[in-house]
Amino acid sequence: MDTKGALAIRSTSLTWDDVESKQDVFRDILSRLSVRSIRSVKTVNRYWRDSVRDKHFATIHLAQSRKKPSYIACPRVNNAMELYLLKPGEFDFRHHATVDPPGRNAEHHMLMIASFNGLVCCINQLSDENEEDYQIWICNPSTEQTLLLPQGRPSFWTKPSIGVAYGPDMSEYKIFRIVSDGENGAGLHIECEVYSSSTGAWRIIGAVPHLPMYVFLIPHRSSHVFVGGKIYWLVSLEDPGIILYVDMEERFGVMELPYYSTDLRDEDRITVTTYLINLGGSLSLVVLHVDSFDVWEWKEASWVLVIEDYLPFMNFCDIVLFMTSSEKEILFVTESHLWTYHLDTRKWRKRGRPPTRFTNPAIFPFTESLLPCNGGVRLEGR
Repeated sequence: MDTKGALAIRSTSLTWDDVESKQDVFRDILSRLSVRSIRSVKTVNRYWRDSVRDKHFATIHLAQSRKKPSYIACPRVNNAMELYLLKPGEFDFRHHATVDPPGRNAEHHMLMIASFNGLVCCINQLSDENEEDYQIWICNPSTEQTLLLPQGRPSFWTKPSIGVAYGPDMSEYKIFRIVSDGENGAGLHIECEVYSSSTGAWRIIGAVPHLPMYVFLIPHRSSHVFVGGKIYWLVSLEDPGIILYVDMEERFGVMELPYYSTDLRDEDRITVTTYLINLGGSLSLVVLHVDSFDVWEWKEASWVLVIEDYLPFMNFCDIVLFMTSSEKEILFVTESHLWTYHLDTRKWRKRGRPPTRFTNPAIFPFTESLLPCNGGVRLEGR
């Protein structure tokens, strides 16, 4: 005769067996776990392992992760790249991963330049007498996987500019690399090559009209934003100002910055502290002045000024080192603090200090994922 305890155990076992038998329900439950927990789940048995290893599961897990967005931060460059997670609204730096892959050129620091679908793109500088180049890494900080991309063409006389694009299919991403192959009598000859996760190789796509610029205090030419299926780089801040863009079909174009009257003082027009951001799915431009800032949004093929407000920290006392954004806020990284500006309330909040003083910081919106660094090309299943 079964005891009450035995009946409870048997009932629980039967219930869980029933859940396992309904694969979609079972996967939906597992998809709500963190990547770290899912990595442990793989060791339970073969059925559990097989349930979390195909493309379908990676897709539904990423969809769940996007409901819990965070930021991924590298507060300072170091021999190894230390990455931290910050939850919006809390901004406590929680250590997430140390990225220091074998094969990295240890003579130079790794720099994070983009985040997408749980992956981050990092560059590691290489140099030679007449050319400058980078190793390009794709890393999944949550699974601790890294991928060194094949070396592209050398860039002469100037550092290459890199941008990351990704399609609606999470398994596809492209890395655009704008390089100089030397002088042609009229200046540098600028070309672009593209790496596709679907082929695993670089391909030259031809000449490019402009070379992206160095954004204020960013130590590389690869400061860019991906929004609406296009990569955007700042090219020039001189009136009228130029933005270079490219779409997933590898078509380049240019657009001008918003107009400021020449009657204004220089510090009240486009300044060196001008940034491109993705603000709630719209291409936006943030212009910092001495004690105020403007936010312009690209709407229906023209710039619209959507915010004019004060800056609580600038005034040449606390310099902005980096800027990023999420759905409802802009995040400003200064020399010693994080500041957030909420778009709905139009209020500023001074956030906590990082675990170490900021040095060449990088912070991007982030969601955990199981996506392999190759974009999921070899993921099994539907």
